[in-house]
Amino acid sequence: MDTPPGAPFKEKVRLEIAKLREMTFGKKLEHIWEYYKFPIIVICIALFIIGGLLSTWLFNPPPESALFVSWNSGIVTEEQIIELTDVLENRIINENANEEILISTLISSGFNPALEVASTQRTVAMVAAGAIDVFVLDLQLLQNHSNSGFIRPMERMLAEIQAINPKVYNLIEENATYVRYETEENIFSEHIMGINIGSSPLLAKLGFYEQELYFSVAVTSGNTEKTAQALIAFFE
Repeated sequence: MDTPPGAPFKEKVRLEIAKLREMTFGKKLEHIWEYYKFPIIVICIALFIIGGLLSTWLFNPPPESALFVSWNSGIVTEEQIIELTDVLENRIINENANEEILISTLISSGFNPALEVASTQRTVAMVAAGAIDVFVLDLQLLQNHSNSGFIRPMERMLAEIQAINPKVYNLIEENATYVRYETEENIFSEHIMGINIGSSPLLAKLGFYEQELYFSVAVTSGNTEKTAQALIAFFE
């Protein structure tokens, strides 16, 4: 019962069903595989991909970034960054929240001009996108980032910390660093632009080499609450 050439679609379907009814179960499987294996393979692949996407985005979504730290200075090991990330996550992120803290290290030696240019371009792009919440900088970079407008004054955040945790505020205030920088041509301003965390209790506990490291806030960060919590965590 072959399907006549040029037969209407409904007629083709009717004849195909009739043909299958005359076959044994094994013959039906052979016939279906012989004539429809490519559509079957395509459908299986599509279902596999859709199932994976559903599993990832609906049932097991990746964690969201609770705080992004760009660590650009100092002597630090990968193990110390992992330990610091774990401590900050335990102190800042709620137990049931699907969030994580990301600490990205990009520390330049100062001897590679191409790397310096790439680092600056990366910083500009990430600040413009609001992707960075916190910078960890040395004193020279703190001055440069202040001049470039990458970071913002911290007085308002410190006032909020003073209201909720006066004891920790006193420790933070002792390590506050004022920077005089040019806001417009020949117009200068002076504000607290960084907090020296290099000898903070948390870094000392984790075995960090004692050094000048300045916690500063990216100008486009809207993550004020968790940024303040992170700063408090260094001095608790």
